[in-house]
Amino acid sequence: MAVGAPFPQSNLVLTAPTAEDALAGNVYDLHVHVWRDLEGAGHVLSKWQFSAEELAELQRTGGVFWFHCWGDTHPPIAIEVEDPFAGRQT
Repeated sequence: MAVGAPFPQSNLVLTAPTAEDALAGNVYDLHVHVWRDLEGAGHVLSKWQFSAEELAELQRTGGVFWFHCWGDTHPPIAIEVEDPFAGRQT
């Protein structure tokens, strides 16, 4: 499973809901960048790293991967490969 990766532009760290989750290794800190767009809608951006084995599987399957979220519906998401901060002043 891809893991969240820290990045310089993160402005919030999401932590495990309980100490037991953190100690068990079920949940780890996730660095995110949080902002509101011009219409006032909230956004949360995170960065993910695939392992060498996962990258090989992505190559084998033509770049296919599975997105899993908790909840009763699929939230609006965007998955990108280009750095959204490239060329911007931070």
